Amino acid sequence: MRAAKTGMVVFALVASTGLASAAEVRVLSVGSTQVAAKALAADFAKATGHTVNFTIRPPFNIDEEFGKNTFDVLILSVPAMETYDDAGNLAPKTRKPLARVGVGVVVRDGAPKPDVSTPEKLKTAILAARSITHGDPKLANTSGAIAAAAIDKLGIGGEVKPKLKIAGLGPGGEMVAKGEIEMGFYNLSEIPKGTAVAGPLPAPLQGYTVYEAALTAKGSKDTAAADFVRFLADGAGAWQTAHLEPASTFMPKPTQ
Repeated sequence: MRAAKTGMVVFALVASTGLASAAEVRVLSVGSTQVAAKALAADFAKATGHTVNFTIRPPFNIDEEFGKNTFDVLILSVPAMETYDDAGNLAPKTRKPLARVGVGVVVRDGAPKPDVSTPEKLKTAILAARSITHGDPKLANTSGAIAAAAIDKLGIGGEVKPKLKIAGLGPGGEMVAKGEIEMGFYNLSEIPKGTAVAGPLPAPLQGYTVYEAALTAKGSKDTAAADFVRFLADGAGAWQTAHLEPASTFMPKPTQ
């Protein structure tokens, strides 16, 4: 299905551009989307002759990077994208939804996987774990915020606090992989090396980070950047392969 869909998009791009002179598309993106976005960029480059160069930063470093350099395309979560849009940093009406990702419970690879399939079973697993880690809950719409909200909804924030270590994806994932921390909570699209997914947060507690792409106000006016944003939005198969849900599966269909 992905090949058929991508083939149609590629044909449309080639037909519209006539393989015009190659351009560079400079992309600033958060890490959660990079697997799918880079796979689609490779397909896009083969189809058009354009090159796509990525700068990948964690959410808390995006503003600094954007202030230092010029980019043609941003890939960010919806709240962050709205902030950039309101500030006039995006080209008007260029935002396109791409995909969303939920949060999973992870343990050291090879360790027994707790049953987290229901809220009660997740609660039991969290209380039984000797130590837990997740990202900063103050960063809105991130795995850390979603995990903290789930723990609060379970009513066990007090019990969890003494054994909770707030850590980013890199250091937190490494501690889980080494067995120094028993359980972690991460976006399903970026499970740390050396860990395994016990399961996603159960539906009543699950939260999603929704990602969009948009053209920047100060980026290149070459059509290559707009073509790439459209290519990203149409790449449902790549998003699914990278464990994200394509926008077409959860966004309301436009009315006729």
